[in-house]
Amino acid sequence: MKKIRHNMFAAAAGFAMTVIFVVNLVISRDCNRLMVMLTGGGRLVDLMGASAPAVFKSRQIFRLITYGYLHPAIWHLAANVFALRCIGAYMQKTIGTVRLIVVYHFGLIAAGAVFLLIFSNGIMYGASPAIYCCLGMMAMWILRDRSLSENVRNLRGSRYLLWYLILANFLGLATFAVHVLGFITGLLLGLIVHPGKFTEKGE
Repeated sequence: MKKIRHNMFAAAAGFAMTVIFVVNLVISRDCNRLMVMLTGGGRLVDLMGASAPAVFKSRQIFRLITYGYLHPAIWHLAANVFALRCIGAYMQKTIGTVRLIVVYHFGLIAAGAVFLLIFSNGIMYGASPAIYCCLGMMAMWILRDRSLSENVRNLRGSRYLLWYLILANFLGLATFAVHVLGFITGLLLGLIVHPGKFTEKGE
């Protein structure tokens, strides 16, 4: 229970993403569910995914948040849920739960909106822009205070986050672009949102 409490947002978000993943499979009766699970797609992409026509023409602004909780493919879900779990406890202890929630969703909105302005034919889903936003904030904090790098290196899952930061950008130009936009958003937020004192107590 302590681990969940100290990583409450990551646990709640991961649970919501998993439920949405299952619901997408259940309601996608007219699709090949195995292919949906392995490669993506499904009915909820039309309902929750973000696209330029839906967001800017139909003004369905809520999609700039809902797309971040939609992961039709199981590998996509697993990669992002685990990355959020790794980074969530540090961010929650460092800036607090409320500010983490604000930063996380700001990363989704800002990166998503700019991406759709550039890639007007794109369809967005997945939490990676928000996760890269958090990673960008951490990078800016370390640039401003090198002593914080020790805390990051000692994080549980720090090696996974390093591979996540690198390998996830080889999935195509659009994926690379949205990750960069999320990371830049985090770098800029790191100039405004300052880290508190991080402690391993309770872990």
